[in-house]
Amino acid sequence: MMNIVEHIDMNPFLNPSNLYTVFKNYMFDPKRIWKLSPEELKNYQDKSFKKVVKYAYDVPLYRRKYKKKGIYPSDINKIDDIKKLPFISKDEIRKGYPNDILPFGINNGDKYIVCTGGTTGKPITLYVDIKTMSKSISLFLRDLKLYNLNSKKNRIVHLGNFSPNRIDLVMEQKFLSHLNFFYSKNNTLNLDVNNAIHKIMDKLNKFKPDLIISYPAIYQHLAYLKKKGYGKDLNPKYLMVGGAIVDDYTKSYVEDAFGCKLLNTYSSVEASGEIAIECPKNTWHIHSDFYHLETIDEGGNVVSPDKKGHMVITRLFTGGSPIIRYTGMDDWIKLSGHKKCSCGLNTPVIEKLEGRLRANIILPNGKIFPPGAFCFINPVLLKLNTFKVRQYQIIQKKLEEIEILLVIDEELEGKGPSFEKIADEIKKMYSKKTGPDVKIYVKKVDEIVNKKNKRKPAPIVISYVDYEEAVKKLEN
Repeated sequence: MMNIVEHIDMNPFLNPSNLYTVFKNYMFDPKRIWKLSPEELKNYQDKSFKKVVKYAYDVPLYRRKYKKKGIYPSDINKIDDIKKLPFISKDEIRKGYPNDILPFGINNGDKYIVCTGGTTGKPITLYVDIKTMSKSISLFLRDLKLYNLNSKKNRIVHLGNFSPNRIDLVMEQKFLSHLNFFYSKNNTLNLDVNNAIHKIMDKLNKFKPDLIISYPAIYQHLAYLKKKGYGKDLNPKYLMVGGAIVDDYTKSYVEDAFGCKLLNTYSSVEASGEIAIECPKNTWHIHSDFYHLETIDEGGNVVSPDKKGHMVITRLFTGGSPIIRYTGMDDWIKLSGHKKCSCGLNTPVIEKLEGRLRANIILPNGKIFPPGAFCFINPVLLKLNTFKVRQYQIIQKKLEEIEILLVIDEELEGKGPSFEKIADEIKKMYSKKTGPDVKIYVKKVDEIVNKKNKRKPAPIVISYVDYEEAVKKLEN
C-alpha cells in the first residue's frame, strides 16, 4: 500500500480556480432546488450525470468495470442511462484505496484522506477535495435557508467527531478555517463529542446557539441534562441530527426538553454531503440536483420507487473519489417522486428510512460516545498499513468493560502486522480514549452477525449498559 504524506497546510483559496469554484457554488447551489421545475431538474441531472461518468472513466476502478461491460462515456447521455452501469460495492472502494479511486495523474497532494465511521464494522477510506467540500457547504447553506437561518447572523454549533481522518476534522482544517469570507467565525463553534457531556452542556449554555448539529445519542444525553435543570440559557431554534436514525421516542424526548424541533439530515462520507434533509413540516426532501437514489432488492435487482429496498447512491458532482451506483450505505429506504410540500419545496422524497441504528456508550469518566464517534480502529489500521481486519464490532458489556471483536481476512493472515500487534495497538487506542477504569478485551472471531436479524448488517456498537442507572451510579 502506498503511504500518503500530508502536504503543508496552505490556504487553498490562494488558488484562483478553487476560489472561483467555491464562489460559483455559493451563488447558485443553495437556491437551485427552489428555482427549478421537475422538468428543469431532470435536464440538470442529465448534464451533471454525463460529466460525472466522464470523470469516473479516468478512475482505474470504474474504468475496469465499465470496459468489462463494454461501456464508454459516449454511451451515457441522460440519467436514465444509469441502468447500463454496474454497481460499485463498499468492498471495491476499500480495496481500491489508495491508487484506484482517483483519476489517472491526479496529484494526491491536492486531495485529502477521509475515513467513514464504519457503522457496519467495515470502514472505508477515500478522498475529498475542494470541489466536494464546497458542495457540502452549499448543502448546509441550503439547510439554513430552509430553516430561515443565516450563517453570518445566527449562532451555530457543530458537535462532531474531530478524530484524525474524520470528515469533520478535515473540513475544519483544510476548508472552513480558510473560509471566513462566507460566514462569521464568531458565530460558529465546533465541539468534539469526545468531551464529557457536562462540559459540552456548559459550553453550549455559554455560547447560546440558534442551531446545534450533532448525533442522536448526544441529543439524548443533553436532553436528559436539560430536564435536570442544566443549560438554562440554552434555547436553540432548531436541532439538526445526523449519523444515525433517531427513533420517535428520542425525538419527542429531545423536542420536549429543548422546546424546538429536532430535524433529521441524511448524510454520509461517501456522499461528501447531505443526501436529504427533513424540513420543518417533517418531509424528507432529497437533494436531487446533487444525488440520484435507487433501490434494489436482496438479489441486486432494481425495485420500483414505491417499494422498500436497499439504497444505491450516485453523486452528481465531480471531485475526489467518485461515487456511482454505490451499494455500500447499508440502509433500506422507500422513495417517492416529486411532492410539493407546504414548506415550499417540490422534490423527490424519502418516505421511509431504516438502518444505521444507534447505540450509546457511557464511560466511568462521564464521557458519552455515539457509535460513529467510538470507532477508533480505522486510524490504527491506517497507521499499521494493513487491511487485514475485515470487520469489527465493539460491545460494552458493563460500564467498566468493553470487548472488541475482529474478523481477520484469511488471505492476509501471514502478511503484514500480526493479529497480536493489531490487537495491542487497538487496545492502546481504546484505553487512551476510555481511561484507566475500563478494561479492554480484543478477540479474534470467525464472523460477526446480527443476532436479531441475520439478513441485516451487524451493528458495530452494542451497549448493554442502562444509561439512567449508569448516570445514577456515577453521580453517587
